[in-house]
Parts: sequence; structure tokens; C-alpha cells
Amino acid sequence: MKRLFKSLFGRLTIVAIAILLQITVLLVVLLVASAVYFQLALVMSVLTLLTIVHIVNRDMNVDSKIPWIIFVCFVPLFGCICYMMFSKNHIPLWQRRLLKKIRFESLEAIASQHTRQSHYANVMKDHYGQSKYLYTSSGGVQHDLTDTMYFSSGETFWKSLLHDLKNAQKYIFMEYFIIERGKMWDSILEVLKKKVEEGVEVRVMYDDIGCISKLPSNYFKTLRKMGIKCQRFNPFRPIVSAVHNNRDHRKITVIDGIVGYTGGLNLADEYINHTHPFGYWKDTAVRLEGSAVSNLVVLFLQSWDVMAKTPEEFEDYVATSYPTYPDSGVVVPFGDGPRPLYNDLIAENAYLSIINQAKKYVWITTPYLIIDSQLKNALQSAVQRGVDVRIYTPGVPDKKLIFTVTRSHYKQLLKYGVKIYQYTPGFLHAKSIIADDSVGIVGTINLDYRSLIHHYECGVWMYRTRALSQLKADIIHIQEESQQQDDTTAKLNAVQRLVSAFIAVFTPLM
Repeated sequence: MKRLFKSLFGRLTIVAIAILLQITVLLVVLLVASAVYFQLALVMSVLTLLTIVHIVNRDMNVDSKIPWIIFVCFVPLFGCICYMMFSKNHIPLWQRRLLKKIRFESLEAIASQHTRQSHYANVMKDHYGQSKYLYTSSGGVQHDLTDTMYFSSGETFWKSLLHDLKNAQKYIFMEYFIIERGKMWDSILEVLKKKVEEGVEVRVMYDDIGCISKLPSNYFKTLRKMGIKCQRFNPFRPIVSAVHNNRDHRKITVIDGIVGYTGGLNLADEYINHTHPFGYWKDTAVRLEGSAVSNLVVLFLQSWDVMAKTPEEFEDYVATSYPTYPDSGVVVPFGDGPRPLYNDLIAENAYLSIINQAKKYVWITTPYLIIDSQLKNALQSAVQRGVDVRIYTPGVPDKKLIFTVTRSHYKQLLKYGVKIYQYTPGFLHAKSIIADDSVGIVGTINLDYRSLIHHYECGVWMYRTRALSQLKADIIHIQEESQQQDDTTAKLNAVQRLVSAFIAVFTPLM
């Protein structure tokens, strides 16, 4: 009875009802307007034509234009209204100005580290352009004084994270899409409370929608009472808005400006396999120690300061000296996000650069495979150049409908010559790419439209680092536990093909 009451009157239910009421009001207005249809017909036709012309000429992802045109043509007035409301992120002017100011000040704080371009150009040669792009597009500074360690499971990540948190001396920053009370988070929270008592500054930021069914609506107040500074990213408001589509999907921990973590792991029990909702949960992360952590400091504080509406002194949190690590390679932590706050598809372009420059192999792990024409063409071209292209996806889905859409891409990719493997023990949540033993990315980036267009994401681009060799070894192990797909195993039934074909039209908008 208690569970039923919680379901009926919980935060998620109330939010859903509020949004449905707003949509109902809009539909009622449209029905009233239909009573004078003939008078409105001409106006609607002109409005539809102008909207289509605007879509065609607009600077936006090409794959997003087709579904908007279809929507506007089939449901003219409603489609035009939705296009005006949801196709663009209407970021408040104050927020854009504040973020511009914060970015300038944050980059000033690490500008002194961006002084060895000729050195990096000589070291990386053909791959230098990839790292330079990440700097010019997102401010991701290149670093070589950094040790990297790859974690092939949530369990090993959790153990290492707890150890580093306990050793914090100055501050701890944590930014996560999902935090859920349970064994993993409770153990972390105990450490954070002790650190607060020791005088360590602790900040936690979580995505409000990502945690809408995981945490109470006032959980940030609970953390603040413990002495932990806490912010909710884009606090949810029960209004119909495109802003709710842009979530903070990043996973970042920074400790004293020296140690940092990122990857696919959120702070909930399924990520450490304490619970098993989808079989074995296979996830990964990377630990950085050294100068590259300053990029993660900047990414965290940029988001934090926008939510807090207060810029601060970035120099107070960026370390000024680092140990020397032999043969550390080059590391570039970088961020990505929706327009107009970010002016390019940074994560997608980073993946495309790796694929297009690969000579021997490209291996990719992703929980979702819903890609646009650019990525498909890049994968096809790589195979035609003789590159060994492999993609690893889950064998057990967390979302059955999305899994069907993922599988609907298999046939075309298999036809190109791409090898696809499904991880049979459970859900593969790892997000990574590696090419030719020399370059790769580990981060929060899924190969779907939500990550590549709508979400705030982050990743670590690496050139000849220790973590890359560990990543390659782990992918070989993943393949040993996976089933290679072919025309028979990848075949969908008639209903699945129909559903996935219909959904594929609109996935760029979701």
C-alpha cells in the first residue's frame, strides 16, 4: 500500500500530470481553432511553407531537419508550434553572458599550461590536429604530465575512488548524472561527511531529471545540512520546455586538483553489480593523476558557477605543480554540450577524426547505437580502406525499445563490413573508442543523438597512454564474452522493423 501511494503521489507522477495538462490545453486551443479551419487554412499553409524554408536553411544537424519537416507537414499548426518551442535551446541571456565570462576566466587559469604546441606537434605528428581541435572548440588543453589508469569494472573503480576520497586534503568535486542511495553512494557519502569534519571543501552536483526517480526532490538540502555544498543541474520545472532535453550526463570526480575520474559510471548500485537489473553491468572509467586534471576542474566549475550564478577564482583550485610521469603520452579531457552554449558537435567530430585517420583498426564500445549519416559514412569508408572496424553493444538491454532501434542499424553496418558483437553476460554501458594502439577516448559519450546533440558530456582523449593499452586488453576480453552478429542473428521480425523504422525518423529530436 505504501509503495502504491508513493507511485501515485511521487514527484515523477506529479510532474507527468503537470506536463500532460499543459499539452491538453494546447490541444484544446487547436480544436477551437479548427472550428474556423477554412479561414485559417491559408495562414497555416503560408506558416508551414515559411517554417520548412527556415528548417532547410538553418545551421543544424542535417539528420534533424528531415523529421522536423515531416512533423510540420503532417501536423501543420501543431508542428510549427513545436518546432518554435523545442527545436532550439532558448538559453536565458543572463546565463549565456555568465557562461561566457566564466569560460574566459577559467581558460585564463590554465592558459599557462597551453604553451608547448610545437612539442606536441612533433610528438603526435598526424594526431596533433585531433588534440588541437579539442582545444580550439572546447578549451581542452593538451597535457603530458599525467598518469592514466583504466578501470574495466565498476567494482574496481569504486574501490579506487574510495581510497582517493579518503586521502583528500583540500577539496572534492563530484558531478554525476545519477546518484541513488544504496551501498555505493552510502559508502561514498560516509567518506564525504568525514572529510567535511576535517575541513575539506566538498561539492556535489547531480542532474535533477537524471535523479528524479532516484532521490527526493529536496535531497540537495539534506546534503547541505551535512556541510556538503550541493547544486542540482537545471532544476526541473513542470513546464513544457526544450531545456529539459539538455541534461548533465557528465561523470566527474576531482580531488585536490591532482586526481580526477571520468567514464560511464554513475553512483548507484547496479554500476558496481550490487544489484543486477540487466545481468552483469559492464562499465568502465579512467583515472587521471597530474596536470590534465586541471581540465576536469575547469569543466566542473564552469557548470557549478552557472548553476550557482556566481563566478569564482579558478586559480584557487588549479594545482601549480605536478609529479613527472615517464612515458605518460598526451591527455586531453574535454567537454561538449548543446547549442548555443557549444558551437560544434565536439564529441562526434572527435570520434569522426579518430575513425577517419585510422589505418589498422577502430574498436568502439557503446550501450546505444543510433548514429547519423556522417558516422555511418565514416565507418563504411574505414572498412573500404582496409581498417578492422568493430562495434560492441549490450546483449541484455536496459531499454528494450531503444535496443530494437540499436539492432536496426546492424544490417546496414554488417553490409558495409563492420563487425558487431553483443556482450552476452549483460548490459554493456562502456563508452570508448580506440584506434591503432595510439589514440582513443574514454568518457560519457553514447553513440546516439542524445549524447551527440542534446546532453552535456565529457571525455578523455588520449595518445599513447598506459590506459589505452589497458582499454585494448579489456575490449579483447569483452569480445571473448560476446556473440558476433550476422545476417541471421541480427534479423528483426516484421513488427520490430516497423517500430524501429518509425522511431528512427524521430530519434534525432529525442
